[in-house]
Amino acid sequence: MKISVVSYLNSAPLVYGIQHSDMLKDIRVTLEVPALGAAKLASGEADIALVPVGAFTKPGEVQWVGKHCIGVEGTVRTVCLFSEVSLGKIRKVCLDPHSRTSVQLIRILAKKYWKVNWDFIPAVEGFEKNAIKGDCAGVCIGDKVFGIENRYPYRFDLAEEWIRFTGLPFVFAAWAVKSKIDEAFIQLLDTAQEQGIKAIPDIARDWSLRIGLPESDIRDYLTRNISYDFTEEKKKGMAKFISFIQNQS
Repeated sequence: MKISVVSYLNSAPLVYGIQHSDMLKDIRVTLEVPALGAAKLASGEADIALVPVGAFTKPGEVQWVGKHCIGVEGTVRTVCLFSEVSLGKIRKVCLDPHSRTSVQLIRILAKKYWKVNWDFIPAVEGFEKNAIKGDCAGVCIGDKVFGIENRYPYRFDLAEEWIRFTGLPFVFAAWAVKSKIDEAFIQLLDTAQEQGIKAIPDIARDWSLRIGLPESDIRDYLTRNISYDFTEEKKKGMAKFISFIQNQS
C-alpha cells in the first residue's frame, strides 16, 4: 500500500501515528508538498493520499475517506496573505506554488468577500524572501510561514477570513482514494492517526529540535490551530469551497 502524506508540521501527528503503528503492515509512506501528493494520487503512484481538497473538485473524481483531515475552526497561522500595504492598496499577489487549495482560496476571498481585483502571479521557490514588497503581496503556506510571520505589517489568515465569510470551518487537506480500498484498512488508518494525535507532546519535542520553535509553540499550533476530526461541519465547509471552485470554472 502506497500512502502519500503532506510533509508539513500540521500533518505530523497523522504521520507519526501511521509510522508508529503495529497494525499497519506492508505500507510505504512518502512525504510530499501538497501539490505533489495530489499528482501522485492522480497518476496512481499513491493508493491513498492526504491531499489538498482543491486538487479534486469534479464529482466522482476521488472518494474522500476516513475520520481525519487537516482542518481549521479558527486561525490556521500557516496559510496567510502577507503584505506591506493594506488590502485596498494591494495590486499584485504572488501565489505559493506548493498548494492549489490556498491559491483557490485567495481567489475566492478576493472576488466574493473582499471584492478586490488583483493580478495573481505564480511564484517560484523562495519568493517569500524578496518578492513581497510595495503593492505586491504574497500567499505563503506551510512551515516557511513560521520564519516570516512577523516580518510584514499586514497578515491575513486565510482560514480565519473564510470563517468570517461563510461561518463554516475550512478543510485544507483530507484523505482521498481513486479506487476502492478495503474498509478495514481505513479503520486501521483512523486508529493509527488517533494514537498520533495523542502523541502531540512527543511530536512537539521532536519538531522543536528540527525547526527551532519552542515546544509550547508547536504544541499550541497542533492543538489550537489545527483541528483533525473530519466533522460534518467541516464537510459542509469543504463542500461549499468546492462549489465555489466549480462555479468559477
